[in-house]
Amino acid sequence: MTSPARTVAVYGAGIAGLTAAHEFSRRGWTVTVYEAKTEAGGFFRSARGTGDHAMPSEYSWHGMGPWYHNVFDLMRQIPFDEQGSVYDRALSRPIDFGVAPDVGTAEFDDPADRVIDVRRMFRMTRVDRVWWMRLMVKEWTANRRSSERYATRNAAAEWGKRLSAEASSTWSACFGPWIGSDWTRVSLHQAGQFFLKQLTSKPSHQHAADSEGPAWTHGARSGWLLLRGPSSEFWFDRWIQHLTTAGVSFHWEQALHHFDYDGTTITAAHLESGERVEADVHVFATNPFAAVEILDRTPALARLDQLCLFKPLTADGPHVQVSFRIAFGEPIAWPRARCAVVVSDSEFDLTIFAEEQAWSAGVDLGDGVASLWTGTSCVSSVPGRVHGLPVAHCTKQQFIDEVHAQLLRCGSLDALIREANHGRSLASFPIVRIEVWHEWTFSHDGITGSDPKWVNSTHTQPFQPTQATPVPNLVLAGAHTRTAADVWSIEGAVESGRRAAQLIEPDVTVIAQHKPAALRRLGRIDDRLYRHGLPHLLDVLTAAVSVGLLAAIARRCTRRRR
Repeated sequence: MTSPARTVAVYGAGIAGLTAAHEFSRRGWTVTVYEAKTEAGGFFRSARGTGDHAMPSEYSWHGMGPWYHNVFDLMRQIPFDEQGSVYDRALSRPIDFGVAPDVGTAEFDDPADRVIDVRRMFRMTRVDRVWWMRLMVKEWTANRRSSERYATRNAAAEWGKRLSAEASSTWSACFGPWIGSDWTRVSLHQAGQFFLKQLTSKPSHQHAADSEGPAWTHGARSGWLLLRGPSSEFWFDRWIQHLTTAGVSFHWEQALHHFDYDGTTITAAHLESGERVEADVHVFATNPFAAVEILDRTPALARLDQLCLFKPLTADGPHVQVSFRIAFGEPIAWPRARCAVVVSDSEFDLTIFAEEQAWSAGVDLGDGVASLWTGTSCVSSVPGRVHGLPVAHCTKQQFIDEVHAQLLRCGSLDALIREANHGRSLASFPIVRIEVWHEWTFSHDGITGSDPKWVNSTHTQPFQPTQATPVPNLVLAGAHTRTAADVWSIEGAVESGRRAAQLIEPDVTVIAQHKPAALRRLGRIDDRLYRHGLPHLLDVLTAAVSVGLLAAIARRCTRRRR
């Protein structure tokens, strides 16, 4: 049933804010979106700077896994062109992810394999594999213990206690490109939940035949999808056009300053421009660091339940994940149709991908560019090998020097290039330019960005607010809020926007995450143990088996003495 004509103001045109605007608009609301920047998309947007010779750039690395159910459902509702939706027309086929050490061979996780070959990919011994799986299973079969205890433990440190140094460093290097956070911050809970969803996701997503081949299915254990062109051009520009056609009004460079709160409801919002905004419902979808500043100007709100969580939520500070792109003057072939590579021995935890592998043939790579690699540095606190400085304290040129050196030193990456290019090395291909996302400011005093990025960490799990607040006409949206996705992600952002709208319009659909029934049952058993202060279910079972074996040995010894 369509709601009576009512008004909603959305603050923030990132994925979460646009999702909320989308859902309210579909139900007949008058929707106005206020965004501090000049364009939509938040951390997912792309750009073509005037000084970049028309070369496209991405804010960060981003892919879409088979558990992105709400994302794909939303994309089906956004027209791409006359031939289909963003889901139909803008998504690539899956990419193959590889792990490339400096010495040795790059190894890929082939979805056709029944299980992940962790021995090859992560350089694990037989003992490593036992401890790796044991800790993973402990995380998967815990509920409260995971969200309350494992969420405070660093994943790299926990696995590092048992894995060999080589296996531990290789495994941890994948946290950045896959989970979206560097290994110095990722919790055991976060890592376990991410890989559980990736391996057990349901339902699968069907895709029609295209120029690359027959119809295909994207499901558990499948690779990740990219867009077929720059993010803003292939998603957000079309989404804004769709919403504008539906009557949504957008106001750019209009940052929220503070709210008027009468002790019961929000009576108005004030923008930094001085404009006063009145609406029946206010959707607070800014990034959490901006939210802290806004709430500081409305102290009566800042003290309320859920809203008081923003300060501890952001206490770890922003996450520095710097994207770069390398333009080559000649085409570079790869041995696989679509592959991304984690440079696992890189101090900056680099990930690279050749955009032309996923992008449509008609997408302009920039003046004089025949191959365009996009990459991301995922760790900002580890000193580099050239200048001895971490990303957080490099100048822009020092950062570029490090990226270049760390890529050239990766022998297994070079071997991939030689394999596909008749023996030519990576160093033999002329680089037209190396550029960095334009919003980063580099200095010896520290790197800063105009749009600070929040990610889950070992200190944030207890402070993620719900979308509901004690104020009936104020709802929260953003991947920093509590969702079933449970990991800072595109899926978390879309889910949060839908949940925010659902609080006002109960018929809004939110698609749940799948968890196998066996794991749910084991989780309930472990919850009982945890409630009584007992060890994890797996530890209890291990202890029981050990006691049983010792008792059996004792009985056998007793019989022999007789």
